[in-house]
Amino acid sequence: MLSDIKKFFEEKLQLNEPDVQATNTGIEYATAALLIELAKSDFEEDELERQLIVAMLRDTFSIDGDDLDELITRAETASADASDLFQFTSLINEHYSNEQKILLLENFWKVAYADGRLDKYEETFIRKIAGLLHLPAAEFSKTKMRVKESLEG
Repeated sequence: MLSDIKKFFEEKLQLNEPDVQATNTGIEYATAALLIELAKSDFEEDELERQLIVAMLRDTFSIDGDDLDELITRAETASADASDLFQFTSLINEHYSNEQKILLLENFWKVAYADGRLDKYEETFIRKIAGLLHLPAAEFSKTKMRVKESLEG
């Protein structure tokens, strides 16, 4: 499994020759892995959450077909093998602006609410990620309320 992840980074991120495309691929991978981790955090598989994650990745990064399938497969493997979230959040911290991090936080809340309820483990996971992304605690709460209100309205 670890060799698959290393191979992914070598092939897709071209670690010896960094460029814009390589950075974008790494961000896609990190984002996908975190969204998958969030979906697993309540210990229930929910098809609505999965569909929303696929749609978010497709729309956010303008990828589809085999590329999207490969991204999700690799991210699921990395998510299962990861001992911590730092490997994903550090990449996001390097390349995302504060506004992009807030949009990502909004997407986390949308996934958490996709099944019609917010599980305490999902909320804890999002709080942890918000902290690792260096977002203020107030942003965690504001974003949560903004997404909740948009879904109720």
